Amino acid sequence: MSTRRRAAHLVLGLLAVVAAVGCCALVAALALGRVGAAQETVSALAWVCGIGSAVLAVAAVQERSDPDDDPRYLSTLMHGLHDEWRR
Repeated sequence: MSTRRRAAHLVLGLLAVVAAVGCCALVAALALGRVGAAQETVSALAWVCGIGSAVLAVAAVQERSDPDDDPRYLSTLMHGLHDEWRR
C-alpha cells in the first residue's frame, strides 16, 4: 500500500473517531436533558454522526487497492447491517 493510501486511511479513521465522539456527546446531552427546545435537531445530528462514523470506519479499513473494483461492496455491507437490525 502506498504512503498516500495509508494517509487517506488514517484521515478516514480519524474522522470516524471524531464523528463517533460527537455522536456520544450528542447522545449524552440528550440523555441528560441539556438540549432544551432543540431536541429534534440534536437527535437528528446524533443519527447523522453515528451513521457517518460507521461509513467512515468501513472506508478506513477497506483493504482493496482500488475501491472501484467492486462497487457492490459497501451496498452489500449495508444490506447485511440492515438485515441484522431488523432481526
